Amino acid sequence: MTPEIFIKRQCKADTVERTSLIQSLWSGYGEVVRYSLTGKAAPLSVIAKHCAVPTEVNHPRGWHSDHGHLRKVRSYEVEQHWYQQWASRCTPSARVAQCYGAFYDEPTGQRLTLLEDLDASGYSDRYRGHNMDYVVSCLNWLAAFHAGFIHSSPSLNWPQGLWKKGTYWHLDTRPDEWTAMVDSKLKSAASTLSEALDNARYKTLVHGDAKAANFCFSPQNNQVAAVDFQYVGGGVGVQDVAYFLGSALSEQALADNMEYLLMQYFAELGRELMSQGESQAFVHQVVEEWQDLFPIAWADFHRFIMGWSPTHLKNTPFSQRLTEQALRQLGAY
Repeated sequence: MTPEIFIKRQCKADTVERTSLIQSLWSGYGEVVRYSLTGKAAPLSVIAKHCAVPTEVNHPRGWHSDHGHLRKVRSYEVEQHWYQQWASRCTPSARVAQCYGAFYDEPTGQRLTLLEDLDASGYSDRYRGHNMDYVVSCLNWLAAFHAGFIHSSPSLNWPQGLWKKGTYWHLDTRPDEWTAMVDSKLKSAASTLSEALDNARYKTLVHGDAKAANFCFSPQNNQVAAVDFQYVGGGVGVQDVAYFLGSALSEQALADNMEYLLMQYFAELGRELMSQGESQAFVHQVVEEWQDLFPIAWADFHRFIMGWSPTHLKNTPFSQRLTEQALRQLGAY
């Protein structure tokens, strides 16, 4: 079935026209395309995420393995399940695109997910750096998202259909990158860092790839919506927070604003939890645990960088200092 035929059926459109390529997916695994529609019951436009397993894979940094390939294929399956079964549970404060439908063709491995065009819904702006209002908006989105899915004792099969452990960089899915690390205290402590996060009492869903580029903004009121849920799954909220801040701010801006921004996130997390009926004692326990885990979450991502691309711009003195703090915290430095 062609994308046009599927879109026409799902959206009750009279006509469907491919308008623009928004982006190609990582390593040639497909594309994200905007389509224009006509019809009384149809939206004016939709976004189609079309995933197809390539015959040849060209990773931008040379990383490719069967392990990595299976991780990517699974990530598209997870994202489709997220939009079909989980996304509707998000509160308005954790805005995501509406899903109009999805299909999977098992013989070819092709997946198509039809999503609301967030640009057309007013979220047309993107983060271009040095916009603290947008940074705070994203932290508020993360706080609402994490509060909405929090668990103190999740079941063994939670979160069903998603990654057991969210984030694309966690140690279990990155054995090749760990092996590539030079011998160091960080390499030796990798499993200790991972276990500290895995053993947290309070778990939630993490977006898993919450970089600034995966947020869409409404310039009128600083509202924000998130996209790209390939690595959504279980975790602790500060994994998203650490990754987001590292993606959005320069080293100097992190040093100057980290304390304020963390205070903003935890204050909003507390407000969201209280609005859901949680007690002050519960809020205090969550905030206290996740505050302690923030340096560990930061160091866990830094471990990935040091194996994946040690010359990356994110390997900064600030990141190194925070990683050293985490290792001291765990008695590993």
